[in-house]
Amino acid sequence: MKKIIYIIPLVLLVALSSCKKFLEKEPIGRVGKQVLFEDVQGAKLGLSGAYNSMLAYYKNEFGMYGDAASDNVINVPASANDVVMLEVFNFTATPEDNLVTPRKIWIAIYETLNNVNNLLNALPALKEKFPAQLADIEKVEGEALVLRAICHFDLSRIYAQPYNFTPDASHLGVPVLTKTPAPATAVPRATMKQTYDQILADLNNALPYLNKYSNGTDQALISYQAALGLLSRVYLYQGDWANCVKSANLVIADTRYQLVPTNDYLSAFISYPDKAVSAKKESLFVLTAVGGRTPGSKEIVNVFSGGNVQYIASAKLTSKFDANDVRLTAALLNNISKKYNATNYTIKVIRLSEVYLNRAEANWNLQKYTEAKEDIRIISQRAHTAPIDAIDETPAVLYQTIADERNRELCFEGHRFFDIVRRKENLQRGAGCNSTVCSITYPNYRFALPISTREMDANPGMKQNPGYN
Repeated sequence: MKKIIYIIPLVLLVALSSCKKFLEKEPIGRVGKQVLFEDVQGAKLGLSGAYNSMLAYYKNEFGMYGDAASDNVINVPASANDVVMLEVFNFTATPEDNLVTPRKIWIAIYETLNNVNNLLNALPALKEKFPAQLADIEKVEGEALVLRAICHFDLSRIYAQPYNFTPDASHLGVPVLTKTPAPATAVPRATMKQTYDQILADLNNALPYLNKYSNGTDQALISYQAALGLLSRVYLYQGDWANCVKSANLVIADTRYQLVPTNDYLSAFISYPDKAVSAKKESLFVLTAVGGRTPGSKEIVNVFSGGNVQYIASAKLTSKFDANDVRLTAALLNNISKKYNATNYTIKVIRLSEVYLNRAEANWNLQKYTEAKEDIRIISQRAHTAPIDAIDETPAVLYQTIADERNRELCFEGHRFFDIVRRKENLQRGAGCNSTVCSITYPNYRFALPISTREMDANPGMKQNPGYN
C-alpha cells in the first residue's frame, strides 16, 4: 500500500448524499462492499479511504472547533457574510442549524466511522479466505481499530460534556457503533463511561497488532507509538493519571522520536515529514494530502494561516508568551498562526510535545511535582535559544504553568477549548474579545454542541443534549 501522502480518493468509501444523514443511508451499498472487500488489496484500499475520510473532517470544522470556541482567537472576517464557524465562535448553535457546524461535524465523523466499521467487519472473512496473508490483514486491523477509537473520542469531545461531568460518567455520551445500523434503526446514545470503554478497548486491542507489524516512524500511518500517544491523551481526559503516565513513558522512551530543534520549530509544521535531526521525528501521527490539491478558502489551512484568515491570536493568548519564545516570533507571526501550509498540507494529530504535556499534567495530579516540572522545563526550553527562568514548583503555581505551557505549545492545533472544559474551568476570553459571548461559567450546556433536528427526526433512539430542548 502506498504511503498516505498518495491518498487514493475512494468514492465508494466517502460518498454520502448531502441531504441524507448518517443513520438514513449506508455509505456503501451491499454490492460495493462485496466488491471492495473481496480480497486483501481491497481492504488496504479501504484503509486508505478511511484515512482520507478522517483528513476530510480534520481539515474542516472539527479541526478548527477547539480554537474557534476557545479564548485563543478573535474573529477577523473578510466580509460580514462569509464567516466560518460563527455559530461556534458566538456560541449560538441550535439544533435547527442543519447546514452548519453542528450537523456537519456529526455527518463527517460518522461517515469516517462507517467506513472503518465496514472495513473491520470484513476482516474476519478475509482471514479465513486468505490465511497466507494474515499479517497484512492484522496490520490493517490494528490501524483501523485506532481510527475507530479516534472517531468515537472526537465525537464525545464535541457532542458530550467531559468525562468527569458526573462522578461515574453516567451522563450522555455518543452513539457507539461497531457496525453500520440498518435505516430507521433506533440507535441510543451510550453513557460517557460506555463511550470511553469502547475507545480504550479499541486502542488497547490495536496495540499487539501495531507492535507486531510495525509502521516504523511513518508519520502518515498509525503506528504503535502513535496509538500509545493517543492513549495518553484519552487517559488524561478520563483522569486516569497512572495509565496516562505509563503510556507517555513508553512513547518518550522511544529514541526514534525527539523534539525538533528550536530553529526547526516552524519548518516542522510546514514540511513533510518533520524536519528534524537525522531520521528522528516529533510527530507521531499526521493527516496529510501533500502534493496535488489546493485547499478550499473555508478549510483550516486558509481560515487559520492562509489567504482567507478569519481567526487570529487573541491578546489573551499572545500575552502568555515572552518575547524570546519562538512559538510567538515564528509560529504566530503578526498574530496569525503559521502552523498550516497550503503546499504541504499536513495536520498534526499528535506530537511528542503533547505527550510530554500529558505526562506533566498527570504527574501533577499524582502529586509528583518535580517530575511534572521537568517535563514543562523540557518543552519550554525547546521554545527558547537561551536558558529559561526557573519554574516554580509550588503546586497551585505549577498547575497554572502546565496549563499555560500546554496552550503555548498546542495553540491552533485544536486542543484549547477541550482542555478548558475537561479541567472544569470557566471560559474567559479577555480584553479584545469580539464574540457576542466573552465568558461562560462552568458547567454550561453550551460546552457541548446540540444534536441536529434532522438527526433527532431520523433516529427514534436519539436524545438531545440538555439545554437545547
